[in-house]
Amino acid sequence: MITNEAIKDYLDRMYGNGLFKELEPEQQENVIFSAHELLKDYFEEDSISRRAVALQVLYMLEGEEEEFSKLKRHGVTSYSVKGVSVSFDGTEIAPSVIQLLEPAPKAKVGRLI
Repeated sequence: MITNEAIKDYLDRMYGNGLFKELEPEQQENVIFSAHELLKDYFEEDSISRRAVALQVLYMLEGEEEEFSKLKRHGVTSYSVKGVSVSFDGTEIAPSVIQLLEPAPKAKVGRLI
């Protein structure tokens, strides 16, 4: 089982962790908990690594900073302001986490007769 301390240690070593480091310790605990719980909704607990949680934490913080996360949570699929438009695809899970945790398609061997 991974711990919040292990995730914090991993985040400390990652590039682009400024948003996480700016948080108060209690806020860091909260975002780690939220990221881990969200991943448990989509993946088996045994497959979730500290790397996956750390990547999800950064993805969530970036989304909150850009205020896109709130729109996605409310089901908005496209958004336009002053000639700039954004379309949302995918889920709340970071694409890098999906790639990390979803099993790769397995090759099948067959025989042609």
